[in-house]
Amino acid sequence: MDDPRANMEGNNLLGLGAPHLDWSKTPGRVPGFWVSVVSVVLAVLLPFPALFAALIGLSLSLRAYGVIPAGARGRGLVLASLALSGTAILAVGVRLVLIFL
Repeated sequence: MDDPRANMEGNNLLGLGAPHLDWSKTPGRVPGFWVSVVSVVLAVLLPFPALFAALIGLSLSLRAYGVIPAGARGRGLVLASLALSGTAILAVGVRLVLIFL
C-alpha cells in the first residue's frame, strides 16, 4: 500500500497546528512532589508520620509515572518525587533500625 498519508515520518503535523500534549496537568504529579518533600522534612523530626507521607507521595508519583511517557516534559518532577519518597522511606528505616540497636 503506497498511501502517502501512512508515512508518518516527516509529515510536519506539529507545524500545521496539531496540538501538543500537556503533561503538566497529570493527576498526582505536583501533589506527589510536595508530599514527598514534606515526607523528607518529617523524616528528620517524626519518623512515623514521615513514613505515611512518603507512602502517599510514592503512590501519587507512581500514578503520574504510569501516565507520562518517557522523554515527555514534566516527567523530571515525577522522577524527583519518586527519589524523594524513596529517600524518606530509607531514612525512616535507618532511623528505626538505629533506635532498636
